[in-house]
Amino acid sequence: MKYPVLAALAVAVASLNAADEAKPVAAAAPAAEPAPSPKPIVKDLTPEQQKQAFYLQGFFLAGQTPLPQIATQLELNDEELDQILAGIRASVKGEQLKFKPDEIIAGAEKMFAERVSAKSGKWVKQNEDFLAKVDTDKDIIKTASGLRYKILVPGTDPKPAPTNTVKCRYTGKLIDGKVFDSTTTRNNEPTEFPLNGVIPAWTEAVQKIGKGGKILLFAPAAIAYGDQGQGPIPGKSVLEFEVELVDFK
Repeated sequence: MKYPVLAALAVAVASLNAADEAKPVAAAAPAAEPAPSPKPIVKDLTPEQQKQAFYLQGFFLAGQTPLPQIATQLELNDEELDQILAGIRASVKGEQLKFKPDEIIAGAEKMFAERVSAKSGKWVKQNEDFLAKVDTDKDIIKTASGLRYKILVPGTDPKPAPTNTVKCRYTGKLIDGKVFDSTTTRNNEPTEFPLNGVIPAWTEAVQKIGKGGKILLFAPAAIAYGDQGQGPIPGKSVLEFEVELVDFK
């Protein structure tokens, strides 16, 4: 098993070593044998850092499981989350359950389904209200697909076609303002992808600007991630994007 923390540390060390390598130089003579690099001295962790190491392990492990999505879907409060963590702890320690699962599974499924349904209903209403507010802005254009957009910077001609590969910087938000994806978290390096290989709202909207252009777009679920959602995006979500078209080919 590859532990996430160890894997992350290995990647970080490899990146640092690569950055420290000397740049190649032009020379007629054969390169001399490089001197062996001294092994880095790794200091033992302090007691507090040891606690942080275990905390970090748990943080990474939980992030690679459905737990964050479950907590969001069920809108867990602190007491409920503590019960889930207690169950995890008991399982990790090899303890046996102190009650009969068969007696509560059907009721638990019913309770969870009702809670998810209730949240979905509230979320749909919030998304509908958000779009209604967007539609009151006279600067926002609505298309036949349901896309709403506003061109912030038109960019230069020509504009991309669906078959082009585009390079964009962007930030995507849910209606509550939560950022679910952004190139700003990746050193603001633009992302490259085929324009016809993304959600329909992007395919339609990005064609409306040229290189250097920026567009603000609002994508209803039907032209975004639909009823099921994806990752941190709940089903039936209206999404807000600000997109800059850096280049296309």
